[in-house]
Amino acid sequence: MQILHYLPSENQLILDNLAAQAMVDLLVVPFGTREKAKEFWQEYPSIIVVLNRNDNVEQCLKQLSDATRLFVETAEINPEFIEYLPDNYQLSLTITSDSGNGLYLIKPINMVLI
Repeated sequence: MQILHYLPSENQLILDNLAAQAMVDLLVVPFGTREKAKEFWQEYPSIIVVLNRNDNVEQCLKQLSDATRLFVETAEINPEFIEYLPDNYQLSLTITSDSGNGLYLIKPINMVLI
């Protein structure tokens, strides 16, 4: 499991190159440029939780704070959106504040969290 509190570059993610590039591209698209996306993330920090195929879901969820675990569960069962990534991963989002902060959950498509 990987937890980030900043806008990563593709080489900072524990994903294969194609999935990592697609993920970063999806985070930048709403802002038009990487610089504008970075500015937003600095003002409204969000969380990225990445689970890979080797992670034990139960153990990973136990490591999270209660609030983060709640946001992960919300991203799993009632996301704002889901985008499918290469290598059978998915990205889902839950908004965590009125300012636009959010929790992005990246996991294998077939991984069940709840």
